[in-house]
Amino acid sequence: MKLLTTALALSAFLASSAAADLMWDEQIDGDLSDDHLNPTEVFTKGVNNNVLFETTAGDDRDYFTFTIEEGYELSAIILNLFETEPEGNLGFISINAGSTCTDPDAPDVTSLLGYALIGFGNVGNDIMQDMGQGGGAQGFSGPLGAGTYTIWAQETGPSSDLWSLNFVVNQIPAPGALAVLALGGLSMSRKRRH
Repeated sequence: MKLLTTALALSAFLASSAAADLMWDEQIDGDLSDDHLNPTEVFTKGVNNNVLFETTAGDDRDYFTFTIEEGYELSAIILNLFETEPEGNLGFISINAGSTCTDPDAPDVTSLLGYALIGFGNVGNDIMQDMGQGGGAQGFSGPLGAGTYTIWAQETGPSSDLWSLNFVVNQIPAPGALAVLALGGLSMSRKRRH
């Protein structure tokens, strides 16, 4: 009951926030797919602060896929909430390039871009770089560019978890815009010298 109350309160808070685009809320939109070959497609609009809610219980596996549009990048995945009983419990999360994920019954970690075990201590932090350091995975550092990605999240024990993930998507300045900014800065510094 505590998890449900927290989920409803968090849903109301984020729904009132103009800065957040709600991609999926299991309380409203239903359970995310448990099929690694057919993940739930969630929509990103190429803007900052796309938010996802997800609950997992027992060995429930949740898979969802999203696309980062050209000219944008996924720069962070902030764990807004991870509520679990018992409190020290950890959840598993991975990211895969493409619209499917490795078979969870015979996982090939080398096919994953990255993964991490997360818990209450990660709340408020960007977990994306931890995922990029997952042992044996392909690995990454820094933002992920345009393309389709699939997330696999699960609780492997008997606990119930409530997750809230904030996918931070930023627009990449066009190369011409960077040159104009650089020239503008150079022009300003020359004027100051005279």
